[in-house]
Amino acid sequence: MSMFIWKDCYKIGHSMVDEQHQYLFDLANKVVEAKAKSELTKCIMLLYKYIREHFRDEELLMRDVEYPHYQEHKQIHNMLLDKMNEISEKVGQDALAKDEIKEFMEDWLLDHILLKDGALGDFLSK
Repeated sequence: MSMFIWKDCYKIGHSMVDEQHQYLFDLANKVVEAKAKSELTKCIMLLYKYIREHFRDEELLMRDVEYPHYQEHKQIHNMLLDKMNEISEKVGQDALAKDEIKEFMEDWLLDHILLKDGALGDFLSK
């Protein structure tokens, strides 16, 4: 059973961002469901690559619409990427606890999308 379930309340009202967020939920589930180290490593790499693409797209959108909280939002993205780098290193060293991945994914997927990206959605709808 999937740990991260996409719900309509996570939508920010921008089709590209919403579709990317949904796919990130799928990738997050693959990460937490991975059993073997090789599978986990592959899933983490896919997730990291897609996160970078998603952040790039989201930041371009924020710049295009002159989102007033762009710099703050970009800093949060950078912190999340730093955390993903840390997780990747721990996976490579066999030093990562599954709970750590789950906690990161919950914090990012739920808190960041609901609060920070939700604020972007509110801005876009005005």
